Amino acid sequence: MLRRLVFIFFTLLVILLGFLLGSTNQQLTELNLLVVRLELRVVDIAVIFLLTGLLLGLVFSLLFSLQRKTRGWFSKTADKA
Repeated sequence: MLRRLVFIFFTLLVILLGFLLGSTNQQLTELNLLVVRLELRVVDIAVIFLLTGLLLGLVFSLLFSLQRKTRGWFSKTADKA
């Protein structure tokens, strides 16, 4: 329990530090994607990539957790039939 709280605290601290350092850099940068070209601030690009990584991490961890929980379901239903 304490280990989880320390992990959450340090994670939030790193994110807060990233936002504080990013907010001081207001330089415009051109971001070339496959189809579009965007001109965004560096802090906006950092937030976009941070949130994208967070969402991808959550999706993969939830899929892995779901896979572990449902590992024996199909063998149990095959035994009943």
